[in-house]
Amino acid sequence: MMPEEHRRRVDTMLEPEFLDGLAQRSIEDVRALHEECLTVETEVSFVRRLAQARIDIVEAELDRRARGGSIGDLLAALPDILSDDSRAAPAESRLPRHLGPATDIPWRRGLEHLISDSTLVNLPTLSEDELRGTLEQLRELEHEVSGQRRALHRVIDSIEAELSERHKGALA
Repeated sequence: MMPEEHRRRVDTMLEPEFLDGLAQRSIEDVRALHEECLTVETEVSFVRRLAQARIDIVEAELDRRARGGSIGDLLAALPDILSDDSRAAPAESRLPRHLGPATDIPWRRGLEHLISDSTLVNLPTLSEDELRGTLEQLRELEHEVSGQRRALHRVIDSIEAELSERHKGALA
């Protein structure tokens, strides 16, 4: 187990005991907990979407090379690449309260260098093996944060259920 000061908030939130005693906490504490979870969910979702976009771009670069297209072709295709229609429809998605993460969030989740480094700037100079390796790591990152996001949604749902019960009780 990591020392507390080096633990990521998402890891703490996903531990089974995180919600222990929720019903005994004050409404203010439950609301604050809910807000903190929503903030972390926004961060995780942001990393996930950046990874997905990078996956799409690297796949398009590999495809461009296979077809013999130019970098200009890749750049021209970016709007289509990044507007992938295979993503969940907004009606099927959770509507985020926060549209993006805070600018001062600490990125300590492991593979984020893939979404914050110069891979895309250097795309034309990377070998096919380097591109495929990057693609594999991006898929690993996307898979990891997608799992964390789903688990975090379950935590948020539990907190929202508690808030709902308290509001019902207050109205009765």
